[in-house]
Amino acid sequence: MTNKKWQVPYINLGKQFHCLEQELTAEFKRVMTNGEFILRDDVKKFEENMTSYLQVKHIIGVNSGTDALYLAVEALGIQPNDEIITVANTFVATATSIVRRGAKPVFIDICDDFNMDVDQIEKRITDKTKAIIPVHLNGRSCKMDVLEQLAKKYDLDIIEDAAQSLGTEYQNKKVGSYGDLGCFSLHPLKSLSCAGDGGFISTNDDKLAEKLRILRDHGQKEKGEFLCFGFNSRLDNLQAAILNVKMRNFQNNILRRREIAETYQNSFEGLPLTLPPKPSIGEHYDTYTSYVIRTDKRDDLLKHLRSNGIEAFVHIPKPLYKHSGLKLKDAHLVKNERICSENLSIPIYPELSSEEINYVTNNIHNFFTK
Repeated sequence: MTNKKWQVPYINLGKQFHCLEQELTAEFKRVMTNGEFILRDDVKKFEENMTSYLQVKHIIGVNSGTDALYLAVEALGIQPNDEIITVANTFVATATSIVRRGAKPVFIDICDDFNMDVDQIEKRITDKTKAIIPVHLNGRSCKMDVLEQLAKKYDLDIIEDAAQSLGTEYQNKKVGSYGDLGCFSLHPLKSLSCAGDGGFISTNDDKLAEKLRILRDHGQKEKGEFLCFGFNSRLDNLQAAILNVKMRNFQNNILRRREIAETYQNSFEGLPLTLPPKPSIGEHYDTYTSYVIRTDKRDDLLKHLRSNGIEAFVHIPKPLYKHSGLKLKDAHLVKNERICSENLSIPIYPELSSEEINYVTNNIHNFFTK
């Protein structure tokens, strides 16, 4: 975020804090007074809360969504020259988690909802393929039933990159509860966030859960009992305390995001825009961590919004393989290329007022009708 005073910022974390100031300040004083900072009771409570929320057996708190991906790939024992199928329409950490193990990301194209085209997966599977990493983008799930069938057929692991989709459901089941492992971010831009970096991993596998708890704490099972070379990747106790406060209203915040998304949908009907899927209660239950519109006039619209005090962003500027140093001749990502040239993220968060929402929609209408 910049320091510019926006009439409608992309996210207003100060306003979010003021809504919970009394509770958050009390938790801060309690944790600081007790001096309990690393893997203490608040982390345990957060992991228990999230276990119940996602309906999984284990939650392992780590220090970022990026580390959640790194640890997941490590825990599955991915080896150099193994292949993992994923998408280029994602943050660089998805591919980095693969490359840092010496493995190869195999990119497939996406659908209009920004998620992987599952119909393309089977033809990219080889004897080197070990896993699939679907990326649930913008608060919308990939088609996990198809992925589960393919994983079972070819004996593949699934790591769900759910960094942007906590609370999202597919066929009445939350993302992060489908695959072998689910990876989540608690970054300030996410729908549930701490005061800095944070993340967690979900799993129903007892052995993977134990391995991950060892890996996140320098490779030690008990203090001083080192079983492997691990990481220093632990969710801070203070951050967990903040998250436990925010979780109390998390589902209401999702409902508010869905209300705003529906307002946007209704307002933008008839404009030359490609919109996200409408909020529904059918196969998909979207949580709208981001609200991403598409137009071939993207750059001009971005300039118009920013000049009128609305903080908007180009969500993913170009396909991952083009700016990650990966040279892949077989990356024919036709839809991915087009979407990356058209996408624009506009403000969506629970604290948005009706006046701010109207200001955004009016400015977009003005752009297309001037």
